[in-house]
Amino acid sequence: MLQSLNLTEMPEMNRDQLIEDYIQTLIENMDYKTMECFVYDAMKENLSTYTDEELLTEVEEYNPELLGLEESA
Repeated sequence: MLQSLNLTEMPEMNRDQLIEDYIQTLIENMDYKTMECFVYDAMKENLSTYTDEELLTEVEEYNPELLGLEESA
């Protein structure tokens, strides 16, 4: 059984650095398909928090064709 860890009891441990290191390790160990699924889920979760107005503004700015809008040349 692992001993309960506490960052405050580990003076050499920096929380921000631990987070950075953990993220880098997770990314390095992901295959392309796993990373694609993770990005999809994260984006879906993020976009689901947008109001209708925020969502429409975002889509209009980056992918207006999804709204049937044509960019004028």
